[in-house]
Amino acid sequence: MKRGFTFVAGMLMGAALFGGGTAYAAGLMAEPSSQTFFVDGKQVYLQAYAIGGNNYVKLRDVGQAVNFNVTYDGATNSVQIATNEPYSEDTPAPAVTAPASYTISADHWSREDFSRQANPAVFTGVYDRNLYNAIRQTLVDGNSAAPAYTMVSKENYGEVKRLLGRMDGYFWYSHYVPQNFTNYYEYLDYFAVSAEMSEDYQPALNFIRSAVEQANGMVSDREKVKYLNNYLCSLMSYDRKAIAGVSRVFTQHSGEIAGACGDYAHNFKFLCGAAGIPCITISTASHSWNLVYADGQWLHVDVAANDLYRQDYILLTRTVSDRTDTAPAATEFLKELLAPGSTK
Repeated sequence: MKRGFTFVAGMLMGAALFGGGTAYAAGLMAEPSSQTFFVDGKQVYLQAYAIGGNNYVKLRDVGQAVNFNVTYDGATNSVQIATNEPYSEDTPAPAVTAPASYTISADHWSREDFSRQANPAVFTGVYDRNLYNAIRQTLVDGNSAAPAYTMVSKENYGEVKRLLGRMDGYFWYSHYVPQNFTNYYEYLDYFAVSAEMSEDYQPALNFIRSAVEQANGMVSDREKVKYLNNYLCSLMSYDRKAIAGVSRVFTQHSGEIAGACGDYAHNFKFLCGAAGIPCITISTASHSWNLVYADGQWLHVDVAANDLYRQDYILLTRTVSDRTDTAPAATEFLKELLAPGSTK
């Protein structure tokens, strides 16, 4: 047990030291955390939520990141942690809860082959056409239709989590297994993707409504992005050790709210999503900022640096020469997901 908890403590210490920031939440309200997590110096993605100023993650996700096994014992109603066993996804399939059955008949399915519109160069490794179609179908349809789905092995689940986490902002994106399947045992790596708006974000949407209306009244995307950059700068101040999530920044307050680079990037995604501007995060080992699709091209925006230096340091620039993207293949795949054909 000591070895397992030592690893977990080390991971959380890395999260605190490498900036990025966490989302703040009052009381029991939760929102996605923008904290960066590291295990043995390597960045990992954990789907985390901020509640009361603390980060909460699933124990099984920690087990997967650190490689110890977590199981549930129904007989004793207890969770078992085995630090001497490797992580395993071998858990019982969920019970059928929906009234209508859903039978899986292929290892991937979507109503349209969206991948034909994309640059084929982005389909590498786990970022293949089937994953693209499953996510793109959700982007087009939302959650209103029968889900598109694909198969991704458990070894690649972490990559998919990181990919979807970089899209989180206006919507929360996650992969899940629908509850009305009849033959999940035949397709254990099957999942669909959801895109949902948190009810906790409604006050924030009300707060930014006038700013979004102002931005949408502008002629070009560039003007919109510049306006939203300046608007966020007026609400925040940079502090690499501070926390400032959506629900804290976009509400009535006196003075600027301090936040780290990850908080600026996450809040900017929220603003861009509300204004209909495609936006993702991009990161080095210790810094995060945004890419936006404006007037037909992907451009860099670093709101944290713009605010810190009190100038347009990186605002709608094509390249940033002194930074190394930690996940360039995923970045190109995300660009094509949000704006098909944009990297051709």
